[in-house]
Amino acid sequence: MLIDVFRTASHALELLLHRAASVDPTLVVVGIVLYVVAQCVRTLGWHTILRAAYPEATELRRRDTMAAYLAGAGLNGVIPARGGDIVKLWLLHRKIGGARYPTLAATFLPETLFETFFGFALVVWALSRGFLPVPTASGEMPHVDVTLLIEYPLPAAGGALALAAIGYGLYRLLRRRVADLTVRLRQGVVILHDPRRFLRGVASWQALGRLIRLGSLAAFMEAFHLPVTVSTVVLVMAAQGGGRIIPLAPASAGLRLAMLSYGFVETTGHAVDIAAITTFTFGVGALLMLSGLVVGLIALGLQLETSSPRVALRAARDAVARHRAAEAPVEAPAQANA
Repeated sequence: MLIDVFRTASHALELLLHRAASVDPTLVVVGIVLYVVAQCVRTLGWHTILRAAYPEATELRRRDTMAAYLAGAGLNGVIPARGGDIVKLWLLHRKIGGARYPTLAATFLPETLFETFFGFALVVWALSRGFLPVPTASGEMPHVDVTLLIEYPLPAAGGALALAAIGYGLYRLLRRRVADLTVRLRQGVVILHDPRRFLRGVASWQALGRLIRLGSLAAFMEAFHLPVTVSTVVLVMAAQGGGRIIPLAPASAGLRLAMLSYGFVETTGHAVDIAAITTFTFGVGALLMLSGLVVGLIALGLQLETSSPRVALRAARDAVARHRAAEAPVEAPAQANA
C-alpha cells in the first residue's frame, strides 16, 4: 500500500517537472514584469488617499508610496502575520512628518474598497457560471446549536447583561482615548467624503492595475500552455482572488484546482490536463512570491539607503517587532543605513 502511494506521488512529480520544463521563459518574464507594473499602478491610488489624509505632506512623493507598498507586499511572504503591512506604515511614517499610525492604517480601508467590489463581482460571475461550490441543500448548511439559550434563558441573559455592563464601563474609562482614536481614523478615510476625487484618483488607477494584471495572467497562461481567452483569464483571476472574499472555493488549493479544471472545460469546451493546471497554479504562485520578495527588498533598500538586503530585512523585522511589542505606536528610527 505504502509503495503504491510513493509510486503515485513519484509519477505526479514527474508530470509536474515535465510540464515545468516546457514553460516559455520569455512569457514568464513578461508576466512578472506586467504583474509588478500592475502593483506600481495600484499604489498611485493609495498615494491619492494618503495626500487627502495629509494634504500638507508635500514631502511624500509617489515613488515613496510605491516603495512602501512594494516593500510591504514582498515581505508579507517572509514576515508572519502580515508583518509586511506594518512595514508599509513604518516606511510612510518616516516620510510624513507628524503622521500617526492609526491614521495611516485607516487609509487601507478606502484603498481596498475597489478591490473588494471587484472581488465580489468576480465571485458573482463565478457563481453565475457554477464554478464555485456552495451549499445547495439545507443539510449542507452549518448547524448552530442554540439549545443552551433555550434551556437556560436567565443565565444567558445575565451573562449578556454582564458583558454589556463591562463594555460600558470600559467605554467610560477609555472615552477620551476612543474619541481621539476616532478622529485619527476619520482622517485616514477623509477621501471618501469626495467621491469624485476617489473615483478619479483611486478607483481609476486600481481599475487600470487590474487590466494590466489580466495581461500578466494571460502571459503566464500562455507560458504554461493553458487556453487563453477572455473568459479563461477572468476565471483564473476569480480563482486567485475569490477565496479572499468568501471562505469557500477557492479558499484551499484543492478547491482552486477543481474550480479551474471544471471552469476550463465549461469555458473552452475542451478538457485541460490537471497536471498543467497544477503546474500553473503552484508555479505562478512561487514565481510571484519570489519576484515580489526581490522587488520588495530592492524597494526597502532604496528607502533605507542600504545596498544590503540582509540589513534592510533586519531593520524591517526590528520595526515590526517593536511595533507589536509596544502598547502605543512606535516612532520610526531616524535612519536605518547600512
